[in-house]
Amino acid sequence: MKLIDWNTIRHKIIQVLNISDKETYLSKLICNFEKQNIEQERHPFKITDIREKGFIVKIYGLFGYISFNHMPWKYISVESWKTVFPYLKGKILFGKTFKFEKEPLSIILDGDIPQFKKTELSENMKYTGIIINKTNYGIFVDIGYNFKWECGSIVGLLHKSNFENEDLFKKSNPGETIDLVFWGYNENEQPIFGQKSELKEWFTGEIEMLIDEILPVKVIKSDNGVISYQVEDKYDAILQVTQILYPDNRTQIKSAIRKLQHGDIIHCKIIKVNRIKRTLHLIWESIPEIEGIISRNITIEEPVPVSEQHIRRNRITTEDIEKLELIGKTVEVEVIEKQDQFGRMRKEYLVDNKYYGTLHISNDAYKISNKEKKQIEKNLQEGEILDCEILDIENNAFRVKWSLKDEELIRFLNE
Repeated sequence: MKLIDWNTIRHKIIQVLNISDKETYLSKLICNFEKQNIEQERHPFKITDIREKGFIVKIYGLFGYISFNHMPWKYISVESWKTVFPYLKGKILFGKTFKFEKEPLSIILDGDIPQFKKTELSENMKYTGIIINKTNYGIFVDIGYNFKWECGSIVGLLHKSNFENEDLFKKSNPGETIDLVFWGYNENEQPIFGQKSELKEWFTGEIEMLIDEILPVKVIKSDNGVISYQVEDKYDAILQVTQILYPDNRTQIKSAIRKLQHGDIIHCKIIKVNRIKRTLHLIWESIPEIEGIISRNITIEEPVPVSEQHIRRNRITTEDIEKLELIGKTVEVEVIEKQDQFGRMRKEYLVDNKYYGTLHISNDAYKISNKEKKQIEKNLQEGEILDCEILDIENNAFRVKWSLKDEELIRFLNE
């Protein structure tokens, strides 16, 4: 007689009971899913794992699947999804049922439905993003991570020229997080990022608004006599002396440059912007300023007493010297109306209540057209006082720069 193996029988009974319990539990989950599917269109799901073309998700206790093509946002490559998966794992998103079958159980979701908060990025603010792609010209970064994906995906470009140095660009790889500054949007409404807010104007092209502006330029002279230039203590600049730029006075310009001293301030026009090298190209046109520099270190054979109030500097008079000392200073300029020989009223500008000048109008954030400048001058009232910076002297008259504030610009253009 064969002995009964009670342990084996007991083990099989337990197995049958467990299977039965699992089937009962699974049936309850499926019934719950069907109920939710009828009652509402969108369902929360959690990303748990990744496959070749999509994610494994958990929805109402059941496992489902969502392809990359049906995610709430899109990337240009599958590799980008693989890159962000570690940061998406465990994230809860919403989707609707794309396909549902009981036998065998299959749930496929479609997440391409409205579900994110709207957000407005603030210029010059720092954000943290994930590098999702790297090209020869820069990296693409998704700062949706900065908002814990509650605003979806926000992808922008960080051009390699906006890194502090080339090594940092080379060491940046997909999957890494990076801190960057939002600079604004390009013509396609795509975000543009940088690593330093002060570099923004070079990349966006705002720097080109300086072209044709006459600005103070600081001379920097090294111990070995090499001269460099800096505009507004901010921009590196180049002052080239070529026959094209100076067809009539190249020798004079070279002579003046040789006598420049460290810390000198000269006034030059911006003629070109090199956005790649981040430099401004200058032309020096202020004849009195140039002659004043050339006249340095001239030996005076007969000392002139100070009491005579006369200084002999080549052909430059006392009045010329007084004028030169005003260059770069901010003074009051009075608007005067005079009638010309044809009976037309003309605007003139009295500088420092003593000299006449020509008015150069500008705004820090907006390049004023010639038509708008004429309109602004037309709206100026006689006796109005303007605070202007003296740029240089041309044809025995001061050229003065009037920098309008935004509210002044609006006022004069709308009058």
